[in-house]
Amino acid sequence: MLRTQTTAVLVTGSALLAVPLALALHTAACGTLPPVLGPLAPLAPFVWPLVAAVAAGAAYTAVRRVRTRRRPTAPPPAAPAPAPPDPTGLPAPVDHFSGRVIETDAVLRLVRIGHRAIAVTGAPGTGKSALAVRLAHELRPLFPGGRLYADLGGGRGEPSSPAAVLAGLLAALGAPAEEQSGTAAALAARFRGRTAGRRILLLLDDAADADQARALLPAGEHCLTLITSRAALRDLPEAAAVPLAPLTEPDALALLTAVAGPDRVTAEPDQARAAVHACGLLPLAVRIAAGASRSRPTGQISVLAGRLAAERDRLHHLRTDGVAVRAAFEAAYAALGADDRALLRGLGACPAAPVTVRIAAAAAALDMTRTRSGLDRLADAQLARPAGPDTYLLHDLVRLLAAERLDHETAPADRRAVLERVLAACAADASAHGGRDWDVAEQHAVPHLVRAAVREGLHRHAHELALAADPWLEGRPGQSPRIAMWAAVLDAARRSGEQGWTAHAMRGLGSAYAHEGLLDRAVDHLGMAAALQRHAAARPEQTATRRLLGDVLRGAGRYEEALRELRTALEGCREADDIVGEAEVLRSLGALHLDRRRPDEAIDCLERALPVLARHTDDRAGPADARHTGDTAQLADARHTGDTAQLADARRDLGTAYAQAGGLVPAERHLRSALALYRREGLTVGEGWTLRELGRLEELRGAYGTGGELHRAALAAFERAGLGAGIAAAAEAVGDNLLVHGDQWGADEQYRRAAAAHRLLGDDARAAEVRRKLGT
Repeated sequence: MLRTQTTAVLVTGSALLAVPLALALHTAACGTLPPVLGPLAPLAPFVWPLVAAVAAGAAYTAVRRVRTRRRPTAPPPAAPAPAPPDPTGLPAPVDHFSGRVIETDAVLRLVRIGHRAIAVTGAPGTGKSALAVRLAHELRPLFPGGRLYADLGGGRGEPSSPAAVLAGLLAALGAPAEEQSGTAAALAARFRGRTAGRRILLLLDDAADADQARALLPAGEHCLTLITSRAALRDLPEAAAVPLAPLTEPDALALLTAVAGPDRVTAEPDQARAAVHACGLLPLAVRIAAGASRSRPTGQISVLAGRLAAERDRLHHLRTDGVAVRAAFEAAYAALGADDRALLRGLGACPAAPVTVRIAAAAAALDMTRTRSGLDRLADAQLARPAGPDTYLLHDLVRLLAAERLDHETAPADRRAVLERVLAACAADASAHGGRDWDVAEQHAVPHLVRAAVREGLHRHAHELALAADPWLEGRPGQSPRIAMWAAVLDAARRSGEQGWTAHAMRGLGSAYAHEGLLDRAVDHLGMAAALQRHAAARPEQTATRRLLGDVLRGAGRYEEALRELRTALEGCREADDIVGEAEVLRSLGALHLDRRRPDEAIDCLERALPVLARHTDDRAGPADARHTGDTAQLADARHTGDTAQLADARRDLGTAYAQAGGLVPAERHLRSALALYRREGLTVGEGWTLRELGRLEELRGAYGTGGELHRAALAAFERAGLGAGIAAAAEAVGDNLLVHGDQWGADEQYRRAAAAHRLLGDDARAAEVRRKLGT
């Protein structure tokens, strides 16, 4: 451009100078101006200077214009600086996300009210990262400054240094290379400087601890940091906590359905529920199990559930290419200190149930103070959680890992010693507290522990735990765990040749079968127990077994045999001067006379038994009320629970006998007293039978509406207890009541239910009798 302008100036100047030069040459040669300019000859002296001036001015103007264009008077405005980069380094959301509605709402609420940091915490496999990544994508419109992601490596046991993470974050924000090196403090300052004034979402995934996460928090007032961690991060008050528990059963089933396929889950719903519970309702485990099932063309959910049913192989099956549940828990285990690893290994010998500090101390051979501190640290690492005062609960898969570590890292003799200590502590718990602190989990865990003891050859410990736990298991709904426990003891007795243990096992099995309504099996086992005890020195055990056998024979309708057994038991009590035992046998005889429709004989037996049972129960209860507190009160209370049940049974039977004899007023008094005792002790089965008798009493008075309500209450009690015989009796009573009201359709529905319950118990004759009541 400059070259073109210069050329134009030179051309213009040359053209202007050419005219006077040409005139000068013509005048010099000819002595005159050209003819065209002839009239101007007189002005020649003045024209030449004027032409020269015009030419010079033109040349000066052209040159000046060029120079002005080359040097502008004002610089052009500067171009706008490039905007900082918009980083987006988030992983893709996982497929088939399920559940977490409550936790999602909690995070979104915290974001709305302005929290700048939120920590999603939970045990390995709970889906912390999946939830955080999903939320980060959903929140994208609120953070136009970018979304940053950093994997902090805490769960792998190799946490990244804050300096290395900050260097990566600065690079993502477009910082030059010279700003990406230096001390951690310098890098943190630069990171805060670059995030100030911007709306950035930062996802710090898998933080090892609070210190690691705190060093990475941005400075922007409108920035949001999502943190995931297996640690509880209690030392990070800057972050609002959103803890994750395992999925609910519906959400776990939804995840299984999404990954494995709806057809398979729909075809086997019960097996699907068993599979997700074997996975501990953990999203990682359910996803792996479902993926393994889907990868097999003929993979059925029942096959998956069968593989996961065996605890010893469960962690082995919960793995797929590159992903394993065991690896997640092993990393958490490796991150523990040596003492805490030893404590967790000891817990692997404990039952799958809440573990008291005392049992954990026995397992780890530690004192209570050190054990409590260790359990708190396991809770901080999300490997245990508090489940009550001095009680902790391990997730099933954590317990299985602990059991594996106990097998692999402990010598056989030491492993056996751990199990011995756990068995002794559990037996002491059952003896001291009667299982009052136990819950449904122990109903299955204690028999499992007894079987483990038998496998290890600890037969005496297995027998002692079974004896201590049996009174509690007897009062629980469902007797399958109790049957399994005594079957294990019977196996131990046969291996060790202990005849007394065999009798105990037969008696326990007979009692459990009786509670299940399987009376023929109960009679067989109790008969064998009585035969084994015939020559035993422990006379009270013989009497108790014969009394129980008489009760079962009465229930089976074998009245003459029942009467013979009960009279034999009564003679044994009198020979031994066992007044309380005699009263208990009299109570059973009273119940037998009731079934034989002999209320007067029943009243005679029960009135003789009642004062002794009442006095014995008061003697047991008195010290707890008057002198004992804390654990001692629980001990006394537990010991008199069985005696209270005997007293309540006697009052119920006495009320029924008076009702049969026409004494409705004393009948109601005794029945109401029995109901209060059952409810006080939480004895649901006795409550159900008493409600049924009160319903009959109201019907005798003509109050069928009240009677029907009581029968329905009895049915509900039996349903809670899971007692098939009670459900059958109460459903039939409800049907009879509805029939009086003219509701044939409702009565038939209840009769069908009663008949079905009788059939499940193997009582086809009684089922047929009930079906005969059905209308046409």
